[in-house]
Amino acid sequence: MEPTNQADKKNAWLIPGSIIVAGILIAGAVYFANTPHGTTTATIPGTTPNSNGTVTVDSSKISTANEPFIGQQNAPLTIAYWYDYQCPYCKQNEATLMPQLITDYVNTGKAKVVFKDFAFLGADSQTLGLASRAVWEVAPDKFYAWHKEVFAEQGEENSGWATPAKILSISTSVLGAADAAKVQTLMTTNATEYQKDMDADKAEGAALGVNGTPSFIIGNQLVVGADSYSSIQSIVDSQLK
Repeated sequence: MEPTNQADKKNAWLIPGSIIVAGILIAGAVYFANTPHGTTTATIPGTTPNSNGTVTVDSSKISTANEPFIGQQNAPLTIAYWYDYQCPYCKQNEATLMPQLITDYVNTGKAKVVFKDFAFLGADSQTLGLASRAVWEVAPDKFYAWHKEVFAEQGEENSGWATPAKILSISTSVLGAADAAKVQTLMTTNATEYQKDMDADKAEGAALGVNGTPSFIIGNQLVVGADSYSSIQSIVDSQLK
């Protein structure tokens, strides 16, 4: 039925308009709800966006300055690994995927793993990131043992579990008392430098499509999120050919 006066005509226009606005708001809410937490957008030198807005990844060009790694320095393949010490999926990854990856590829000299911080879950993540940098400086040969032990001891997210006493306990058990004390000291004296390196890791990862943990760049392949060993193995083998 046609509107009979100006007020009715105005209301007739308002109702469809409000429906459109509501639709836009709902769509935005759905998009936000389905966007991974911690997602960021950035561009760093040396990355070139493709026509679809993505970038071409190449693990051989990943920054390795001051970065912890395991394997031979000149291994044929670099595997860049972004993680957060509070991430439960990273803990799962360390238990189920990393041991086999290390056995098959790192220990055989085929690949090295470069460890990249993506600390986004809270204060404990930041604290443990600083500690890991100090461990790498003090005892690089024991870095991975320490790294693995932190995940084994992982507490509830943002519960404040990464206390100085807890970090000292883990460090002492892996490194010994003397080196554990050095780690505690460096976490304070070198905090600014370590934080800059951690921030650079996160920015580099974000620019290359890393928006969650765990994530890998293996050759020219990006893997975001926990994956099976067979899937990662297939990618590694394809990049070694």
